[in-house]
Amino acid sequence: MILKLSEVGEFGLIKKLAGGCINDIGSVIEGIGDDAAVLRVAEHSQLLVTSDMLVDGVHFIRGKIMPWQLGYKAMAVSLSDIAAMGGKPRHALVSIAIPPAITVEEIEEIYTGMKAILSRWAVNLVGGDTVKSPVLTIDVTMLGEAGDGILRSGARPGDQVLVTGTPGDSAAGLEILLTPGVWSEELLPADRNLLLSAHLTPEPALAQSALLVELGCVTSMIDVSDGLTSEINHICDRSGAGAEIFADQVPLSAPAVRAASLCGKDPLEWALYGGEDYGLLFTVPPHQARRVMKSFARADLGPVTVIGTIKEQSLGQKLVLPSGNKVNLDPAGFNHFKENG
Repeated sequence: MILKLSEVGEFGLIKKLAGGCINDIGSVIEGIGDDAAVLRVAEHSQLLVTSDMLVDGVHFIRGKIMPWQLGYKAMAVSLSDIAAMGGKPRHALVSIAIPPAITVEEIEEIYTGMKAILSRWAVNLVGGDTVKSPVLTIDVTMLGEAGDGILRSGARPGDQVLVTGTPGDSAAGLEILLTPGVWSEELLPADRNLLLSAHLTPEPALAQSALLVELGCVTSMIDVSDGLTSEINHICDRSGAGAEIFADQVPLSAPAVRAASLCGKDPLEWALYGGEDYGLLFTVPPHQARRVMKSFARADLGPVTVIGTIKEQSLGQKLVLPSGNKVNLDPAGFNHFKENG
């Protein structure tokens, strides 16, 4: 039987390719299927390795993002994967495919953006590759370390589901970029800047991750790169669990709500399906949720919100509406191989 990529989807393809990849099982703690691979390098030390590719026309649009912002974002995406594993980033490698029309100055600006965020987190840029290509493509490999990496697979029924930040801000920023008009001109400058920054120069939740590691109570974790619905489904799939997410508990920023009102969109849709927020979605035992929120407040690390509960696998993944009705929480986040229509 011949299958199209659109029939199996991005994550179905990954599952098909994952078999037979590990030849030295003693050196691999977690391979394909999480935010980063976890490799055994010493008795009490784990090596985290992740790779992310950004392609013009798929992940960004030249002319809608400045070269400095593109470099910054390319690194932020991979740093976020290390944060999602409860790790500390150490080294990065960059391979870049460059169209002939791009100037040296533009490439230098991309790398200036990369170096800006790497310097903040004391991460070294140690190598990579450059090739000629018709499409600008940036591929980042990030190396990190962890004492005991946090996986997606540890959620258990009864655990509380929490999220950092305000999901949907990046999708609102993308809306401003893709559908500019009178509505976006009516936005307050501060709102516009916040939402555009959320999309163009996202901040990896490394400080939040470090605090969660210190608290030692997280049972599973993932970053919000493809939307809340997709991420909670990943956790449930890896953990063999179900979940209920409460629509009225999903934190939405005031700027996103105002932007949605102006352009006729639903900010909850942005939060559930938009992605590219790079906050952390994680689970903790129910008696630990209040401790986590108090610790975040003391450390001034921004909002962290309880948005749901892990359930038995047989119950599936549900969105609980304010009316009390429940609808299926389908993993309808970003999928590279999904056909339109």
